[in-house]
Amino acid sequence: MSQVRVLVADDHPQMLSALVSALEADGRFVVVATATSGPEAVRLADELSVDVALLDVRMPAGGAPAVSEMAALTPPPVIVAISADTHASTVASIVRSGATGYLAKGRIGERLPEVIARCAQGEVILATTSGAEALRSLLTGRSARA
Repeated sequence: MSQVRVLVADDHPQMLSALVSALEADGRFVVVATATSGPEAVRLADELSVDVALLDVRMPAGGAPAVSEMAALTPPPVIVAISADTHASTVASIVRSGATGYLAKGRIGERLPEVIARCAQGEVILATTSGAEALRSLLTGRSARA
């Protein structure tokens, strides 16, 4: 089985390093690039045809616009958002923009490789305390609480 090619994007050097280390320690993944802004992440995802993009949504020019741009690539990577912002409205917005997963910083730890592998296989994972509320708002069309 070939390794999952991952782009990791986060503007905090320690977080970027920790995410890369966690994925590289697992033989299922190879981190092919890192980025520190949304535009850089979109450009690298396009140039390198990554399988998965792990994207901090609160970095410079990140968030929904970067997710939408990545989702429009051909072929699009599986986009997994990561953020300390776990408001249901933010989670719903990012999923609506094209993310397959949304992970709360500080809550995933050693589970990161497993969560990324599951998203890469097509599972939708909203690993936040507001995941259920975000999902309900997406399904009903009603706005989620901030």
